[in-house]
Amino acid sequence: MKYSKWKILEEATQDESNRLSASLLEASILKHRNITNTKDKNNFLNPPSSYVNDPLLMSDMSECIDRIMTALNSHEHIGIFGDFDTDGLTGTALLTFALRDLGGIVFPYIPHRVEEGHGVSNKAITYFKDQKVSLIITVDCGITSFKEINDAKALSIDTIITDHHTIIDNLPDALAIVNASHPNYNYPFQSLTGVGTAFKVVEALYDKLSIEIPPILFAYAALGTISDVAPMIGENRYLVSEGLEVMRSLPISGLDALIGKSKLRKNRLTSQDMAFSIIPKLNVAGRIEHAAESLNLLLSENKERSIYLSTKLDNLNKKRQIITEVALKESIEQINKANDKDKSVMFVGKPSWIPGILGLVAARISEQYYRPTIAASGNGEIIRASARTIPEFNLIESFKEFSHLFERFGGHAMAAGFTIKRENLKIFRESMATYASQNMNNVPSAPTLELEYTLDPSEINRSLLNFVYSLDPFGSKNPVPIFITRDLQVVDARTVGSQGEHLKTTLEHEGRFFDAIAFRDGHRVLECKESIDIAFTPTINYWNGRESIELLLKDFRKSQPI
Repeated sequence: MKYSKWKILEEATQDESNRLSASLLEASILKHRNITNTKDKNNFLNPPSSYVNDPLLMSDMSECIDRIMTALNSHEHIGIFGDFDTDGLTGTALLTFALRDLGGIVFPYIPHRVEEGHGVSNKAITYFKDQKVSLIITVDCGITSFKEINDAKALSIDTIITDHHTIIDNLPDALAIVNASHPNYNYPFQSLTGVGTAFKVVEALYDKLSIEIPPILFAYAALGTISDVAPMIGENRYLVSEGLEVMRSLPISGLDALIGKSKLRKNRLTSQDMAFSIIPKLNVAGRIEHAAESLNLLLSENKERSIYLSTKLDNLNKKRQIITEVALKESIEQINKANDKDKSVMFVGKPSWIPGILGLVAARISEQYYRPTIAASGNGEIIRASARTIPEFNLIESFKEFSHLFERFGGHAMAAGFTIKRENLKIFRESMATYASQNMNNVPSAPTLELEYTLDPSEINRSLLNFVYSLDPFGSKNPVPIFITRDLQVVDARTVGSQGEHLKTTLEHEGRFFDAIAFRDGHRVLECKESIDIAFTPTINYWNGRESIELLLKDFRKSQPI
């Protein structure tokens, strides 16, 4: 088993079911999302525009809009600086498209991951100066770029920061700082992403001009919000729902090419399609080459150009998968050799690893060992690192303790990164190990798997699937439902994938057969025999024009008595 234990969440009562006008199964799932009445149920399943808050409630928004309007009216050159992940890319695409739509002269800029790193770079400042830019707007970054914003100011370039990252201490000397979690303001929804923050700027601009927002901007907002694993509630849920509908119904050259390359059905796109097929391909250019290629695809209006770029990203993603798997094997070898399996925090690294895969490696190791993990690389004086963690351990709070050792750091509670001088790395590792051991008392070696409902095999049907799909978009605070079904007979179990990394099985109950797959569980094929209990999510598998129910196995175990 991958989990320390299975926990079946509390089932709804008949009274709760009646109040929701839903079956016990449906009411139970809604209850787990704190939905207890029909109004909240209807709003959750069909997010209303009332979820959208007044953008002028955000920090410095009035100053931000006034400055942008001045720039538009005066035909100033505007620079957009965005981070190189999908949140930053989509936010950059969103602002670039919107400001050009309003007649602006716009120069978007995405930094090179290795040469420039996170945050506003001096190279970008020089580029903007050469383009005669007088206003820079950051996306998904800037909250820690003190020096660079001062440098821009010295060149008579104003800067507006739009960011959602944690405000650590002081704030840069920018003209305006738009951040939902700004300590001096009380914006009603503080879980916006970088692209979500940029969307609020655009929303305020179009409101001021009494112009309808172009639908494509909702598509950008949806992609970035899903990519950042943001809480899928409130304003985020509305933006993503609207964006998915735009992607399903309207032609968008760049995205359509990527959807086609991913062999997805445009009219049935889901948040999971975005998370597991589209977003990795958008991220990959920044991981291996330059993220500007992904930005070019997002903004492309030419079909042939879009097909070319989507093909390139698809090929890069296949290359990235190979590179990542090699690094993962090396990471596990390091852990085994050092006998680090029981440590409170995992450290893995190799000078030759490309920085673009560090976050992926850290995430996979953290998932496998259920420990916060830091993955690092670098041959020179400066070491780059990405970290991923578990719910019981806050990364950004821990990094604050060692800020004096870093050249730069930032991120969120669950995902963060830093650069550090090689000479400081040893003391950081030692200090971080001590800190983690002191703050991770009684944390289990594997997580608990929470299960929504116990299903009889007869309940695994299209009606169940329709309800599960109605809960989309999924994300934090609205996870994909996982069910338990007991005592299924294993008819067949085999490994699949180029490396035999996945487990494919056929299960049977009273003459009915189910196809099931467990990703990255190929090593457990010998455990899959006789009678098993399964923890799973039902999905639709499309093959050769036919639809069938397939079970995505989260975990399985030898059948146990109730």
